[in-house]
Amino acid sequence: MRKILSCILVMMLLASAVPMTVMLAGAQEAGIPGDIDEDNELTKDELSSAICSYMLDEGGLSDDVGDAAYVYAYWEGKPKTIVDMTDRTVTLYRPPEIIVPMSQGLIDQTMVAFGIEDRIVGYSSCGKIMDCDTSGYLAINDTTDPYKGSWHIGSILYPKMIELPWVGKIDAGINYESVATLCPDLVIIRVTCCQSEENVERTAKVIESLGIPVVIIKDPRKYDKPGEGIIYEEIKVLGVVFGKQKEAQELINYLDGWVVFIRERTKDIPEDEKPRILYFGAARGDREKGGVGNVRGVDTCESVFLENIINAKNAYRGTGRVIMSAEQVLALNPDVIVLPTSSGFHPPRELYEGEAFENIREVKAIKERRVGSLPAVGCRSERLDFAMTLMIEAKIIYPERFEDIDLNEFVDEYYKNVFGVSDDRVEKLKLTQRLRWLEIIE
Repeated sequence: MRKILSCILVMMLLASAVPMTVMLAGAQEAGIPGDIDEDNELTKDELSSAICSYMLDEGGLSDDVGDAAYVYAYWEGKPKTIVDMTDRTVTLYRPPEIIVPMSQGLIDQTMVAFGIEDRIVGYSSCGKIMDCDTSGYLAINDTTDPYKGSWHIGSILYPKMIELPWVGKIDAGINYESVATLCPDLVIIRVTCCQSEENVERTAKVIESLGIPVVIIKDPRKYDKPGEGIIYEEIKVLGVVFGKQKEAQELINYLDGWVVFIRERTKDIPEDEKPRILYFGAARGDREKGGVGNVRGVDTCESVFLENIINAKNAYRGTGRVIMSAEQVLALNPDVIVLPTSSGFHPPRELYEGEAFENIREVKAIKERRVGSLPAVGCRSERLDFAMTLMIEAKIIYPERFEDIDLNEFVDEYYKNVFGVSDDRVEKLKLTQRLRWLEIIE
């Protein structure tokens, strides 16, 4: 794109016979490339000089000239300002072509959806992609899972990410030298439930001190009132950053279409007929602490989506993520149990057959075999597959109302529409998220 723009503008500017002052163009630490008088406005004369300088030096068309052409053509010769989700005003002096995303998947997934994943040169997440293997995650002794690779779907959506540098994680420490070495145009941070605001702010300041702009977006879990609209806002901000507003709105429309579909299907259920649902994390570590598992309260993102979109009730009316004893789970006696990833991937048969859960077998949901699993994910945070997860959850809770939804077909179309992937890659995504092993699809 940069080279094409440069060539086009060369012809336009030469044809206009504008007087040109030849200059030596070079990358600036801050400022629009080619802005000779440093007034933050690139004129036709300045762009002409930059292009002619490179042509006369026979050095080819550099990224600086290409960036200058882009700024002149698309930003009216001025810096681009963006207000991020922490109300910070971020100024971009060149198009963001070299990106380091810092998230648990939302940013790189959205870049895949926009078709610009090749701009990623390094990443930060809760761990290296290929360290996110199944070791310790298959919580029951089961050899039927045929997939041995990473559970990070970035390894499927953009396989090159496996080879890219991991620059650490925010709360444990970012390798700023690695970030600087990558020479990114932009670092994008997504604040998740696992990170403190203070650490994110400190990280952003250090990176900005290196002359690298930082845009921050925020996971719904960082708000007092989480909702799907926050995810849409994240996508909008990324659309503005990359000049992909049209693609961002199309993506939002698709995701929201399924949210509305689910909400409409369940909106007429009387309050006293709504089933009581328990999000039950069957983490081994909770049993080592004397509990039987953990549950999610009414203030969590999962519960808000459950009650506001799927229109069911959270059986646990407390708040936060709480470890519970077998006696407490028996006392709640939920109608349906939903199993999220919780220090392991947990299929329904783990509760039906596992020795660790013999003491809660009298729970109504287990006795009536109304236990269902959600897709395998790591590092709790909502990503672009959230609407797919909601549909799976809705079918677990209201099978009769969603009888016409074939989850296998639905998932295929969802992956294709959101990520634009082939049939082969769809199958790999289903393996990565363990949809068959978790008994979500047949």
